[in-house]
Amino acid sequence: MNQVRAAIVRHLALNPDGVTSGQITRELSATYQTIFRHLQDLEEQGIVASDAGEHRHGQRVIYTLNKAARDKALADYAEYLDGK
Repeated sequence: MNQVRAAIVRHLALNPDGVTSGQITRELSATYQTIFRHLQDLEEQGIVASDAGEHRHGQRVIYTLNKAARDKALADYAEYLDGK
């Protein structure tokens, strides 16, 4: 897993009530574009959920970790590494 994505997932795990992309950006000292791109990818994978609908313009979006999806992704990755 990419280090930035791992840091995002860890940050969300440590903040179960959710955080904004801006809060993650400040905490990880990364650019907003980098964090937002990774959040979008993680959300598409189901590992991250947001309270936004389809329309995000001008909204304060809260992101949370879907632990079940994270755990499944980690298990799938382990199986891949094991050659299964």
